[in-house]
Amino acid sequence: MNSSKKLDIIFVKDDNSMFDLGSEKFTELFNKVDFAPDKRKALKLIYDNDYDVLIHDVSVDYTNGATFITQIKQMKPTATIIAFVSPKDESKVGEMIELGVDAFLLNPTDLDYALEAISQREPASAK
Repeated sequence: MNSSKKLDIIFVKDDNSMFDLGSEKFTELFNKVDFAPDKRKALKLIYDNDYDVLIHDVSVDYTNGATFITQIKQMKPTATIIAFVSPKDESKVGEMIELGVDAFLLNPTDLDYALEAISQREPASAK
């Protein structure tokens, strides 16, 4: 893949997340990858940068995750949001779609597969 067509992403991951940030797929598949340890840091990064994709693990705290997604959509209405949802919150996927989430991942073991699928998206700057 041509590096000029790779996506810029931000991954918001709380300490209690079950998703592993050690995957080599991040640097292999994406142009720029920023990791935010909390929502406050993420909001600052999102305000200061134009990311193609925001990945957020809402499984740690579903209620605050939904509020955070609402904030992102207010700041960046065209943002592509991928949410990691735990199986216990699977029933809330419909609500997340209404908030503007574009895709979901329910199983942490599928992270590399999901990152490969996300990397195939066209960057916002190319549209």
